[in-house]
Amino acid sequence: MKVGIVTFSDGRKRAADLVEAQCREFQKALANHVQGRGNKVVEANQIVWNWSTAKGAANRMNQAEVDAVLFNFCVWSFPDLAAQVARDLDAPICCVGNINPAFPGWVAFFASAGSLEEIGLPFGRILGDYKQKSVSRQLERWLNEHNPERRELGYEAAERLKGLRYGEFDGPSMGMYTGHIDPSQWMEQFGIHVYHRSQLTLAWLAESVAQHRVDAGVQWLESKCGKINWGERLERVHLERQVRVYLATKDFCKEEGIDFLGLTGQLDYTEWKDGVTMDVPEALLNDISDWEDEVKSPVICATECDSNAALTMQILHHLSGTPALFADLRHYFADEDVYDLVNSGQHAPWFATQSADVEANWKQVTLHPSNAMYMPCGGASVEFFAAPCDKVTFARLTRRAGKYRMHAFTGSFVRFGDEKDRELAAQTSPEWPHAFAKFDCDRMDLAREYSSNHIHAVPGVFMGELRACCEALGVEFVPLS
Repeated sequence: MKVGIVTFSDGRKRAADLVEAQCREFQKALANHVQGRGNKVVEANQIVWNWSTAKGAANRMNQAEVDAVLFNFCVWSFPDLAAQVARDLDAPICCVGNINPAFPGWVAFFASAGSLEEIGLPFGRILGDYKQKSVSRQLERWLNEHNPERRELGYEAAERLKGLRYGEFDGPSMGMYTGHIDPSQWMEQFGIHVYHRSQLTLAWLAESVAQHRVDAGVQWLESKCGKINWGERLERVHLERQVRVYLATKDFCKEEGIDFLGLTGQLDYTEWKDGVTMDVPEALLNDISDWEDEVKSPVICATECDSNAALTMQILHHLSGTPALFADLRHYFADEDVYDLVNSGQHAPWFATQSADVEANWKQVTLHPSNAMYMPCGGASVEFFAAPCDKVTFARLTRRAGKYRMHAFTGSFVRFGDEKDRELAAQTSPEWPHAFAKFDCDRMDLAREYSSNHIHAVPGVFMGELRACCEALGVEFVPLS
C-alpha cells in the first residue's frame, strides 16, 4: 500500500519550533516501521502546526493518491488541525498515539479523536508502542483492512444490493424483533425491494408441483445423503412434502425475480399435521446444487424469516461467492473454548467440506426425524458438522433505535474427531447441523455488544470489505475482533 504520514504539533509557532526536530524523529521512525513491512510511505513535507501546513499536508496526500493516512501524535497538538486535514483528505485515516511521556502526545491523540468524532468522520485508532508485536499487529491489521482492493470489493458488494428483490414470506417468528425490517428503509438505504407474500402461497403452489420432479428429488437425496433415518416421524410422505415445498419456492423465486428470501418456517408451517419442517428446503436453497441444477448459485435463505439475517448473508455471499452460514449462537463449551453454532437444518451442506464436491458434501449429511417439540409435523432435519477452517468471518446486521449497525469479527471452525463432535452435539441438538467455532473476540465483549441470537459466517477474512461495504451503505461498523 501507499501510506501517508502526517505529524501534528503545537499551534503556537514558538512551541512548534521547539519540538519540530522531535516530531520529525517520530515521523521518520513510524515511516521506517511501515516501510519495513512492504509499504510505500509518503511523508508530509512539514509538521502540521497551523492552517497553512494543514492544507499543505492534505494536498500532498491527495496528490500522491495515498491509500491510507496515519495521523501521528507524539507531542501536544491543537485538535482542530487534525479536523482540518481530515476534512480535506480522500483516504481513510488512522490516529497513531506514540509513547513519549515527556510530552502530552496522548492528550493530543484523544482530543483529536474526539474532534473527528464530533464532525462525524470515520477513523481508526492505534495507541501504544508500535514496535511491540501486539500494537504492530493492530496497525498491520488496520492497514490490511483498508487496502484499496478490499475496499473496492466492499463497495461493489454494497452496490450489488441495489435492484435486488427480497422475498419476505410472512415475517419473523417467535417474537424476534431483530428480524423485523422496514421495507421503505430497505428501499431507501439499500435499494432493495421487499416482496411480501404469505407462506401459504408456497403451500398452495407445492400442491401443483409435478410428481416426477418430486420423485427425482427424493431419489437424489436418497443417493446423495450419507444416511436417512426413516421412521414414524420421517416417512417418504414427509420427505416428499419437503421436496415439494423446495421446488415450489425455487420456482416462485424464479417467476417473481426474488434474489434472496426469508421463510418463517416455525411456527405456522410446522404446527399443523400436514405441515412441513423447512430444514430440507432451506438447506437446498442455500446450497450449490440439486437434482435439477448440477451447479447453481445459492439462493440465500434465512429461516424464521429473519430478514436482517438474510441481508447479512447476502452481503457475505457477495464478498465470498460461497454459501453463507445461518446459525443460532447456541452454546459455549468452556473446556474446549468453542462455540456451538446450531440451527434447525439451515446450514448449507456445502459447509461439510467447503468445496465444490457435491457428492462429498452430501455424504456427510444424515437426515434425522425432526424434533417433535419444535416441529410436530414431522419430516427431516439435515445434520452434519462444518469442516475445519482456519479463517472465518462472522457478522450480523441489527438495528439500534432504527439505525443499522454491523457487528463483525474473525475466528475459525474446528473439529475434534467424530466421537468427540457427537458427544458435544448430543448436549445441544444432535439432529441438527453444527459448526464448532472459535472466536477472535473476548466472550465478555460478545456478551456486552452482540445483539442477536443468530450469527452468520463465510470462510475467509473480509473485515476490510465489510467495513467499506458498511461505509457505502451508511451502516455503523462494529468490529469485535
